[in-house]
Amino acid sequence: MDHLLAMRNYFLLGQGDFIRHLMDLLDADLAKPVKNVYIHNITGVLESAIRATNAQFHNPEVLQRLDVRLLDISVIGDTGWDVFTLDYHAGGPIGTVFTPHCMNSYVRLFTALWRAKRMEFILNKISQSRATYLKWQTRIPEVTPVLHQCHITLAQMVHFVQQMEYYMAFEVMECCWADLLLKISSAQD
Repeated sequence: MDHLLAMRNYFLLGQGDFIRHLMDLLDADLAKPVKNVYIHNITGVLESAIRATNAQFHNPEVLQRLDVRLLDISVIGDTGWDVFTLDYHAGGPIGTVFTPHCMNSYVRLFTALWRAKRMEFILNKISQSRATYLKWQTRIPEVTPVLHQCHITLAQMVHFVQQMEYYMAFEVMECCWADLLLKISSAQD
């Protein structure tokens, strides 16, 4: 069951404090071009994020299996954000449940969720920098309608991304997770 919880917490972004802290720590490294992103640097960041969040209290065997990797789909102009993914070493008996095909599906899900979370991260950073453009508003009153429209657009984008994340998390994944738990509890040896 610990391995299933690991998939939910890490690949499906269920461990929110860990994911947010990981994004904060990786921001500078993943903003670089792919050729300047080094796996040993981001592996160290992963370990720091684990130690600094509630993830540190999870099963040590599960945490040892958690890793990072860079996807091979890089093209010129890609940054680390485009190729970063989590990895889970599903060796041993657990490999019969988490086959390479299954793990590939989790990586694809993680990539989609990670990109949505990154968009929310970027929009929040833009929203936090709002104080800067409020100064413009006092200096140049003519930009007030434009800045107001920009703020409305930003708010709509944040709302859309949060609604999409909510739908994926609670209307899709949580329902499937509840079904899985029900099937596991009713399974007979």
